[in-house]
Amino acid sequence: MERADNLARLLSVAEGFATGDDDKAAWRGVLDTFSDGPAFAKTGKQLTGLNVVRWYFIDKKNPNSIASALAAARENARALRHITPTETWKQINMLNGIIARLTARQVTLPKLADLCEQVRLGCQAHQGGVDGAWYRDEAWLFHRLGCELERADQTTRLVDVKYYQITEPGDDGDAIIPPDIVWWNSLLRSASSYHAFRRRHALSAGPTEAASFLLFDEDCPRSVRLSVNEAAERLRELEDDYGAAPSPELRQICHSLVDLLARTEPVKPGRALHRYLDDVQLQLISFAEALSERYFGPD
Repeated sequence: MERADNLARLLSVAEGFATGDDDKAAWRGVLDTFSDGPAFAKTGKQLTGLNVVRWYFIDKKNPNSIASALAAARENARALRHITPTETWKQINMLNGIIARLTARQVTLPKLADLCEQVRLGCQAHQGGVDGAWYRDEAWLFHRLGCELERADQTTRLVDVKYYQITEPGDDGDAIIPPDIVWWNSLLRSASSYHAFRRRHALSAGPTEAASFLLFDEDCPRSVRLSVNEAAERLRELEDDYGAAPSPELRQICHSLVDLLARTEPVKPGRALHRYLDDVQLQLISFAEALSERYFGPD
């Protein structure tokens, strides 16, 4: 559900700033954000906005699509029906059904914003059901762990999606094309963080302030730092309340990731930021793999 929510956010941002259906650089940027270029190329379809959007929205052969994410969420909830709150199950079922019934003809660029908003609102309703009805046991802790790791990963990708438009090669490899302020405001809005940003910053969003806010603010619900700190807290609760201590490897990766996000200096969009986001994403992947091996492995 968290992945479907974030995919809808990213597609909405990309469409809003692409110059049209044939803006190959813009839509290739979306594919590069998820390292999906080779997978999309195998479909044999032309690189157009409409084809990329349909591939990410309703193509069930694409494991990273919204349709695939919602179908997986429904299957997971069905398998755990005995502990899944009724409200949560109904919401997953309903949203999955709506998206599963969409046809290619119904998914167009003019309709994309409304479709993305429908997915986002549906996922937020699901989260409300989780917060309001799920018993706070170890199952809830694992649910929150998964959500926080996915949110942290997807926020880094959201910040990185327009990397190709805000940098260009220079003699030092870091020449920056100043992005439009409107774009940064839109990015914050897509992350449901615009009003939170204005609580902290009185001026319109600049690249340094917006990127730093989404990465490091400790009170922004969708910031990477807060998500990682919350995941670390869930691990602590598993150990303290249920005697399920993380493995030494998992503990080390968690500490390393927390330290990586503990920086206080501002970040400037450019190749350095791109490399930093890559480091964060790789460590998040390592975190998820170590988590799976410790708690859900064959032993």
